[in-house]
Amino acid sequence: MLETKPRILVVDDHPALVTLTRHKLIQKGYEVLTAQNGQDALELSRTEYPDLILSDVDMPVMTGFELCEHIKKDSRLNKIPIILVTSMVTTDYIMKGIEAGADNYLTKPYDDETLYSKIEHLLINPPVPANETETVKLNIEGKTYNVQANYSHLVNLLISTYKNTLAQNNQLSKMQSGLNAANKELQLTKQEHEELIHNIFPEKIAENLLAYGTVTPERYQDSTIMFTDFEGFTKVVPQLKPEKLIESLSFYFDEFDDITAKHNMIKIKTIGDSYMAAGGLPNRNYTHPVDAILAALKITDFVRSYGERNHNNETPYLPIRIGIHTGKAVVGVIGKKRFAYDIWGETVNLAARLEQHSGKNAINISETTYMRVKDFFECESRGDVNTKYTGKIPMYFVKRIKPELSEDEEGLFPNRLFIREYNGMARKHNTEE
Repeated sequence: MLETKPRILVVDDHPALVTLTRHKLIQKGYEVLTAQNGQDALELSRTEYPDLILSDVDMPVMTGFELCEHIKKDSRLNKIPIILVTSMVTTDYIMKGIEAGADNYLTKPYDDETLYSKIEHLLINPPVPANETETVKLNIEGKTYNVQANYSHLVNLLISTYKNTLAQNNQLSKMQSGLNAANKELQLTKQEHEELIHNIFPEKIAENLLAYGTVTPERYQDSTIMFTDFEGFTKVVPQLKPEKLIESLSFYFDEFDDITAKHNMIKIKTIGDSYMAAGGLPNRNYTHPVDAILAALKITDFVRSYGERNHNNETPYLPIRIGIHTGKAVVGVIGKKRFAYDIWGETVNLAARLEQHSGKNAINISETTYMRVKDFFECESRGDVNTKYTGKIPMYFVKRIKPELSEDEEGLFPNRLFIREYNGMARKHNTEE
């Protein structure tokens, strides 16, 4: 005899709530599927056939009411019990759920035992599909509701909703006494969540990955990619112990992380001594070419300054090359067990070519990027540079922030006029959106 765990589909557009509910149900011995809206849940139900659906009501794309109605009208799915979850304990909400064919209600906030008991009851006593000819017309508070259900189903659901409300009132003191324990559990979940966000993925990506186990790939029409590489690194490697090699790379890359984060960019990955960062994603903006140049100026200054004051060999001085290009890209998460947030497209390839043709402690940019940043920075045209596989590419070296826009003599820090023009660029993008 084949035995399988009961499969529950949790549907909610709040990733943190999905993660918490999923964790609790798995501990209880259930198999859990997740979806972030009614449409995704409906498609998942048609392929995975869950034993029960626990769905929020208010969601984008398709609400819980609409999901419930679709499920109950599908002859292949209408035996699946549906529990609707809502914080709106109103007559209209309750009747809409009944009208859609819901089998039970959970009103927020609810305790774990109430959730488990409702799930276990419906799994043991699955609903009998309503005969389409059995329609109960109810007039309540001036509104008419057409309920396709037999009277026993209707009465059971109303009694269940009433009991749920009573249980909430009776357990307020118990919930209050256990609040500290719940807060500790939430804090641990929050800390784990934030650690993953800050160390591996951008916030938007991490939240979706934790909640739904996947991230929908996105196409960006406008993004800026930055590659860095250390000149002479391969000559230094044989001279360093493994521990010292990792320590040296961390010395540089930790600073790069801080700089890119301050300038609205995200680190994509490191490959050997190469560092890759991107701007304009996952949160779209228009200032990313300028952000990338500001970050590149700070990075080259950090490396150059370290070389000038380095009088020992504890951490080797490694001159840096930087390449930057602006264009289209595809972004997504790959892998099943070891996830990786990555970016693909010709923009990535061209940025890598620009880095390879850069100079010692130099910032080499494409003409596309140059046209977006030329009003902010002094740039030197290099003409068309012949590259492997790509052919001739117009390139420019970035020297500094323009003197009239710089706070300092070296041209590293923007002044108020720079910031005003920068903010104007950002507002223009917001208006166009």
